[in-house]
Amino acid sequence: MIEADFALFNVDRLVTVAPGSHPAARGELGVIERAALAARDSKIVWVGTVDEFQEQVVMAPGATLLNTYGRTVLPGFVDAHTHPVFAGDRSSDFYRRALGESYAEQLESGGIMRTVTATRAASEDSLLTSAYQRCGTFLQYGTTTIQAKTGYGLDLETEQKSLHVLARLQHLQPLKVVPSFLGAHVTPGDFAGGPEAYAREVASTWLPAIAGAADSVDVWCDPGAFSPEQCRAILQAGRDLGFALTAHASELERGDGVRLAVELGARSVDHAVYLDDEDIAALAGSRTVAVLLPGTTFFLGSERYAPARRLLEAGATVALGTDFNPGTSCTQNMQFILTLAVLKLGMSPEEVIRAATVNGAQAVGLEDRVGSLEVGKFCDFAVYCVNDYRTIPYFYAMNLVETVVAGGRVVVQDGHVVTTPPPVAVAT
Repeated sequence: MIEADFALFNVDRLVTVAPGSHPAARGELGVIERAALAARDSKIVWVGTVDEFQEQVVMAPGATLLNTYGRTVLPGFVDAHTHPVFAGDRSSDFYRRALGESYAEQLESGGIMRTVTATRAASEDSLLTSAYQRCGTFLQYGTTTIQAKTGYGLDLETEQKSLHVLARLQHLQPLKVVPSFLGAHVTPGDFAGGPEAYAREVASTWLPAIAGAADSVDVWCDPGAFSPEQCRAILQAGRDLGFALTAHASELERGDGVRLAVELGARSVDHAVYLDDEDIAALAGSRTVAVLLPGTTFFLGSERYAPARRLLEAGATVALGTDFNPGTSCTQNMQFILTLAVLKLGMSPEEVIRAATVNGAQAVGLEDRVGSLEVGKFCDFAVYCVNDYRTIPYFYAMNLVETVVAGGRVVVQDGHVVTTPPPVAVAT
């Protein structure tokens, strides 16, 4: 008998996203009907049917048993692209875009720098308080892991402050936070030397200073941000220091950023809206994940979405993210991103769920720990008040999550976060 301290019992449909992991796991998502799951010490130790559970699992004294009759369970979403550490908002940008101003014009007139100014002025504790609240919102929508990018400091002191906020978050709440350093977001307006000098400073001075504080190094390779040559210097320096690599690329127009990221062995290339056949072939022939962000295209009022179907048909790995940030995608709702991916990217329900779980896990380097409901992985899942996973994208811009479990403990119940708020002003 397998001993467990947590069990999920009597699930109508358990979407394991692990086809072939159990004889009863059907279809490309490995759906088990009348299912159960058991965990011990935050990790899954058993998955199967209700009948097998009664024969093979014993509950330890004081264990938690969660009965979810009539419900569908999915792995916790892995949001592969977020920016949760910032101060202020950019609602004025949103309304000006609605009246016809372009995002490129906003980059020139202020845009990101308004957030940078507010973030630099904010204390670390105030940034932590707001980021902690955002973590709770991610959990409420069924996300249990995020890649969290900096990029609103754009000086070494504030970028380090942002990374320290991300480090503290990991000790204060149950959302898994994978920190990514985006010092090369744009060149700040108060930097005297221009993009070339700024890129050199990031590569030669900032990266050694933040070694150990971030999992990956990110760059934005697009007009108005950094050139491929500048991005290459930063990414190569990051790789030499042992960082994983990722890149924002081809968001605003076609460029060389996608192939650069593939060439350097990046884990992911994000946005990837303007791709040609060579870009798609490069992604399809690599392990680099294309992280698509349809919420950004939607929020910017554009009709140019990433070519998901071409990527999938070529054999590329596609993940999804919210790109949660104050300027260009102010949402934390991955369920809505699934809807957009179906409607605007032409993806099937099965494809979008894989993209938001196991493929997202690959994009952030956690494919052996999160993203599917398999023995050995963290016990992270969400319970949806529907009896078929296909209806999750169908009910758009709603929250269908009732319960969320992270690390084998209930963290959202009846739609509300139930973790205890910590004393966020206490340094860790």
